Amino acid sequence: MTEDEKHKYTMRIGLNVLNHLGIGLYSNVPAVLSEVVANAWDADADSVDIVINPTVGKIVIDDNGVGMTAQEINDRYLFVGYDKRAHEPARTPIHDRLLMGRKGIGKLAVFSIADTVEVFSAKGGDKNCLRMSAPAIKKLIQKGNGDYHPEPIEASDFNVTRGTRIVLRDLRRGLATSERFLRMRLARRFSIIAPRYSFEVSINGIPITAKDREFFPNIEFMWYFGEESKVYVDQCPNILQSFEIDPVVDVDQGYRVKGWLATVKDQDSIDDQNNTIVIFSRGKLVQEDVLKDLKEGGLFSKYLIGEIDADFMDKDDQDDLVTSDRQRVKEDDTRYVALKAFVEDALQVIQNRWTPLRNEVGATRALTNPVLLEWYGRLGRDQRTTARRLFGKIESLKGADIEAKRELYRSSLLAFEKLALKDALSLLDKIETERDFSLVAELFNSIDEVEAVHYHQIVRARLEVINQLRKLLNSEPAVKERVLQEHIFDHLWLLDPSWERASTNARIEEAVTKEFDAVTAKLSDEEKRGRIDIRYRTSAGKHVIVELKKYDRSVSIYELQQQIDKYISALRKCLQTKFPAEASIIDTVCILGQPPTPHEEEERNVKILQEYNAIYVTYDTLITNALRSYQDYLERDRKISELISIIERL
Repeated sequence: MTEDEKHKYTMRIGLNVLNHLGIGLYSNVPAVLSEVVANAWDADADSVDIVINPTVGKIVIDDNGVGMTAQEINDRYLFVGYDKRAHEPARTPIHDRLLMGRKGIGKLAVFSIADTVEVFSAKGGDKNCLRMSAPAIKKLIQKGNGDYHPEPIEASDFNVTRGTRIVLRDLRRGLATSERFLRMRLARRFSIIAPRYSFEVSINGIPITAKDREFFPNIEFMWYFGEESKVYVDQCPNILQSFEIDPVVDVDQGYRVKGWLATVKDQDSIDDQNNTIVIFSRGKLVQEDVLKDLKEGGLFSKYLIGEIDADFMDKDDQDDLVTSDRQRVKEDDTRYVALKAFVEDALQVIQNRWTPLRNEVGATRALTNPVLLEWYGRLGRDQRTTARRLFGKIESLKGADIEAKRELYRSSLLAFEKLALKDALSLLDKIETERDFSLVAELFNSIDEVEAVHYHQIVRARLEVINQLRKLLNSEPAVKERVLQEHIFDHLWLLDPSWERASTNARIEEAVTKEFDAVTAKLSDEEKRGRIDIRYRTSAGKHVIVELKKYDRSVSIYELQQQIDKYISALRKCLQTKFPAEASIIDTVCILGQPPTPHEEEERNVKILQEYNAIYVTYDTLITNALRSYQDYLERDRKISELISIIERL
């Protein structure tokens, strides 16, 4: 075979790969900075200084690592896909660190937020400086690819003999994010930013510490993996108890973990974004939350947080299980499957222990109140057990300040006394959430007959909404559309019980409505005919978008995806430009006559929407679920029907 025959076919990698692996891959500033910090770790740096200047829109990252020669910049840094683990020693020469980098694409992360990237590096007296331009790279891509040559530049203020500086200019993403938020997110993306690892990261001159994770002061109980992880207990100034858990994941494979799982004092101590169990490997985040993959629904999980170091998830001699954006792992990998099973077992241990621990601590707090102590002293032994459980729940309830707790205790004690007379105290053990306690407050808020009548009116108004829905089950589609449109936006609890108290800010509502109108105006006539209405509300610290489609309208998942993306983008634009202090958590619900097409790919359709923090629900399912989720409400209403019956017969 001739040489020409041997080279008849050629594989080429175009510059367009930067669009997929750099410019479009990373979604936020903390994720981008994490890749730069990881490169500094691999360069044996012991300090990284990040300076953020939102006024001029510039970020500068300096590290004192080994630096790079011109040859190394070309052969390693500018070589997209350079596998340092295949070409360099497994551990760094100075600090004996395991390398974090693997695929050779993390360095491209900077292009997702900056159009101009400058690199300054010094090694062995050799200084090298260059500038890269995302627009210039895109022009080459449009011309049909080719080699890109960064521009050599001078750097008179780069006066170091060893280390690297990255300067990000012409930022495409704003720096409205606060310094505190960046510090917190970076602190939570690494487990090795600490003196014991000889690695310090600073933002604007102030070192990141364990305190920047912000959750340690709120931890009440901790379960740590093995003796070496006990150091985390010392980070928790208000911890009450700690427990050791066996760190062995798989004895045959030699899989072990470090880290901890913990519960916080109350739900106010942790928001939805941080109610997570993070997975690190080699000290860097590889999975933002394993908890969501476990479908754990117990109440204790709402108080749960954790960090697990699992270095076996990133071994040189095994396939890379981390996705391209380095923030998630491949869920079907056997290592991740083993880790999930291990975490599930650990959560079972925690759940079994947490409830009595919480009740005991809550009871201790409650009984510092002399009035409660006096009432408690009148109870029998068995009744005291139920009372202590009730105290524990009230003391850790989300959003309950001193005055709210006083009202909760008042209504709960009345409920306790009334249910005790009926030998039905077990009903109190079913109370867990804020909604449950609100229901108790409505049912048992007073022994005064006038207030009882007032309660009766409130209950009847709520039941009227539910009964109207029940009547809709076999109604015509047009009737369902009309009645739901009348109720849904004022009663978001029909969609999600946690959205019980829907509210809105008139200024934000007006601004968002204008943004939505602009999106709606661009819809095709067919799309406009297929929808009824879209509204915006705030609830429980979230922004909620609800869109109603016509009952007989068939919608594809791709059409739904595009419209959701447009509305979320419009809402984010509005919040970022006019209300930057507002929370950025957005939930979207689409109400449809039937599931989106293609129907045979239901699981995939659901996952597509999950990427946008969105769900769909059909009219019929919505009605059925509303009736089912409020069945307890109806049951309790029947249990006090004797009083209501007397009032109705007067």
